[in-house]
Amino acid sequence: MKIGIIGLPNTGKSSLFKLITKSSVHIANYPFTTIDPNHGIVFVPDKRLDQLNKLLSPEKKTNATIEFVDVAGLVKNAHKGEGLGNRFLSHIRDVDMVVHVLRAFDIEEAPFVYETIDPKRDMELVETELALADLEIVEKRIEKIRKVSEKKEEYEMLVEIKERLGKNEPIEITDPKKQKLLKGMGILSYKPSLLLLNCSPYKKWEGWIPEEGYLLSVKLEEEMEEFKEEEKREMRRELGLDERGVNGLIERVFEILGLVKFYTIKGKEIRAWAIPEGTSVYEAAGKIHSDMQKGFIKAEVIPFDRFMEYKDYKKAHEDGAVHVEGKEYTVKDGDIILIKFKI
Repeated sequence: MKIGIIGLPNTGKSSLFKLITKSSVHIANYPFTTIDPNHGIVFVPDKRLDQLNKLLSPEKKTNATIEFVDVAGLVKNAHKGEGLGNRFLSHIRDVDMVVHVLRAFDIEEAPFVYETIDPKRDMELVETELALADLEIVEKRIEKIRKVSEKKEEYEMLVEIKERLGKNEPIEITDPKKQKLLKGMGILSYKPSLLLLNCSPYKKWEGWIPEEGYLLSVKLEEEMEEFKEEEKREMRRELGLDERGVNGLIERVFEILGLVKFYTIKGKEIRAWAIPEGTSVYEAAGKIHSDMQKGFIKAEVIPFDRFMEYKDYKKAHEDGAVHVEGKEYTVKDGDIILIKFKI
């Protein structure tokens, strides 16, 4: 899964990327510091995996991962190619979700594209640019397939999307085939998104807060790097921020994408895997290794909580707590799975 970090220039996108991925990226206080996107892999915090690690003491513990992409800042008329518009739009077309960073801090050393701080205005500007870029693509496609009878279903869907884009209404597509079609066309407005207010580390934000938005201060997180966890939580609470900080942001991304985690305990390694909710154990086996999927025989499954009651796989198996499942079994969040396969 790829998560694109987007927003206007100098909102703290690259600083957030650096904080999350612990990567070294160039950051400066002028627009378009980021030209080509930065990519980074993030290890997903996981209390269950930590408990398994403490219990089993394996030689290796591997967290589930997701990829973050730091995209160049967007400006007004990006859909017409202003600034790095065309490049910006092309870079976010293949991400699965966007985290839209909105500036809610005012620091003189970091000049902004506007004289005032207004995250609601900035959100509307970016969303309008995405909608206009989508509208152009949709209109061209509608014109191309207008008289093609085999494309009637696609045509009707695009006409509806055009109307929604014109009214600035959200696009909600749940059909996987239609989602794949829109992704192939490069449609941006239907992608899952999270609005993140990047707040000041010195005073509580008293302005507009988006519904279901996430409040974080990147600068504060940088300054609290050496603090104890409870001290960090207290500082965040005092400023009205989400007390979970970066870990909470990653958790929110997981929730919005509808991801679940399952675990494997094999040899000297315990490992967490991230998959979309509703994934079959056969598909999950392929994520571990293609050979496991090709030679799949069965899966032995025990829920995490049940395993922690026994604290020993062999004992749980002997007691009948481990159940055997075939290809069609839907993996549940927290399942510990052992795949049986032939080579």
